[in-house]
Amino acid sequence: MAAPDPISTAAPVGLLVEPLVAPAGHRYVHPLAIGPVQLANNLCLAPMAGFTNVAFRLIAKEVGGCGLVATEMVAAISRAQAVHDERFRVLTRNVPAEKPVAMQVYGREPELCALTAQALALAGADLIDLNCGCPVKKAKQSGCGVALMREPELVGRVIRAMSQAVTVPVTIKMRLGFDGENRNMVEVACAAVANGAQAVFVHARTGESKHGQAVDLSGVAAVRSAVPSHIPVIANGSLDTAEAIRRAKDEGGADGYQIGRAACGDPWLFRNLISELTGGVRYTPTLAERRRLLERHFDLICELFGESRGVRVMRKYTFFYCNGLHGVRAFRDRFHRIPDRAAFQVLVEDFFTAYQRGQVEGAAEHLTLHDRQADTAAAAESEAEPGEG
Repeated sequence: MAAPDPISTAAPVGLLVEPLVAPAGHRYVHPLAIGPVQLANNLCLAPMAGFTNVAFRLIAKEVGGCGLVATEMVAAISRAQAVHDERFRVLTRNVPAEKPVAMQVYGREPELCALTAQALALAGADLIDLNCGCPVKKAKQSGCGVALMREPELVGRVIRAMSQAVTVPVTIKMRLGFDGENRNMVEVACAAVANGAQAVFVHARTGESKHGQAVDLSGVAAVRSAVPSHIPVIANGSLDTAEAIRRAKDEGGADGYQIGRAACGDPWLFRNLISELTGGVRYTPTLAERRRLLERHFDLICELFGESRGVRVMRKYTFFYCNGLHGVRAFRDRFHRIPDRAAFQVLVEDFFTAYQRGQVEGAAEHLTLHDRQADTAAAAESEAEPGEG
């Protein structure tokens, strides 16, 4: 008998606050169905390269309570390759506690994307998404990601091949177009739906737009009007406040909301958005809860990557649990230099004990992934920004 998965059997810190259930019929937050897959609520964690591994997804589910989590994007490979590919194993590792989980295909060849979809389904995917949104230079040069939007007919063929290859729902993540001169979101969405896509995730910017620039919800509204009403249209792009979500619904007609970067730095974001939108009270974690969650995340990361690499990978997540506290910048910068678990335990004990005694120096700051004042040499691996699919 195979040994149990340590990540799957690791006791959670506990749902640090009672889980919030989205009320049926609420205008903004409610349960959502994507084909036969039922989501408890319509807030979704976006796939982010370098960030949404199983450890991060478990935290988002346990503490944030989002309705759907997503893995990092998986480059199209054959089923035979997937069996022996260690990176594929790490990217697709999942556990029952995070279900349902979406997995995303990055590619452009229909047959290879279909084979990858089959491998993802075997790995445990509840939904399989086609990446037509990644705007990075490498993706554009290879004709993948947002560059696929220049070929709506090919998008349709890829979606059809994937849909015919698996029994789980296939979806598409796209933008408003390759660039401002080619806003063909309606054509691409319709091609995808006509060939089997059961939901459309729309980042409300074009492929040339930068994160932080204003979103254009009229493009989301155009997609919502163009596809059948039973196909959910889920908005993405700077949905980090309750007001932004209200706008996505009121102006874009969105059925759901996908959040990426804003969830990096605030594990409690989803829970607080649901609470605010439904008239609840914003939750503020205690110092002890922050510490327990940081220690759990570190343990999960080390289990996934091994201690040596896990310490380095964890650097980019560290400030999440101390954000808004005095001394967060110094804590993060010290973390960038720790070599092992023992040093982690000493650092955590020092910081939280000193904080309880009122002995921590430094401003109470809210750091972000865009913050660049850390020691970039020490943080080379940890400071990579997430690439949303």
